[in-house]
Amino acid sequence: MQDHLLEVSNVTKIMGKRKILNQVSFNVKKGSICGFIGANGAGKTTTIRIITGLMKPTAGTVRIDQHDVHKDRKNALQKLGAIVETPIFFSYMSGRKNLLNLARLHAHLDSHQQKEKVDEVLRIVDLTDRADDKVKTYSLGMKQRLGIAQALLGDPEIIILDEPANGLDPIGMRELRELILGLSREHKITFLISSHLLDELQKMCDHLVVIHKGSIAWSGELKDVMDSQYQNMEDFLIAVTR
Repeated sequence: MQDHLLEVSNVTKIMGKRKILNQVSFNVKKGSICGFIGANGAGKTTTIRIITGLMKPTAGTVRIDQHDVHKDRKNALQKLGAIVETPIFFSYMSGRKNLLNLARLHAHLDSHQQKEKVDEVLRIVDLTDRADDKVKTYSLGMKQRLGIAQALLGDPEIIILDEPANGLDPIGMRELRELILGLSREHKITFLISSHLLDELQKMCDHLVVIHKGSIAWSGELKDVMDSQYQNMEDFLIAVTR
């Protein structure tokens, strides 16, 4: 049985004369919550854009459940949900209306099924009570949860989040964390979460991947970090990227 839902193998990206990524390789196990850590400019967002098919690698492969993202795009990406950077919605429309418009992109759902699916994902992200309010009245945390609702429309097996907690207040961070943990536990969704907020990742993740200057500096289980000689995540990150 294949244990890895996401496989990134020897991915290199060259832009102009600059090598952004250098033979990046790591795996994400089914059912895990994997933190993707690195300083600004380390290559996190470029890696995520390649994984999600928004950018082609110069070399290397990305597979989601054995399907090559760049050679078998349809089958690979139907298992993927993602929020890359800030989710974008029409602010003058309600959260429900935004999701209904997006649900129409899923051709296998008829109009009745689209409405049912939107109701379901709104309930999952706890936005039912505000579903008919305009998005411009939403807090940043609510917009992030609406973004996750969008990602859930396609029943993904893996969701990729790029800096999802940026700008959130402590309450918004806690709500986002509890949502991710609930989706992992109750819906068996795998997550890859890019963030620089080490404390938040420590509270959510069971695996970590550290990228430094375009190369993987460390990959493994969070418990191995916690059982190591390092006093905290910050000391660990400094040590492996030194």
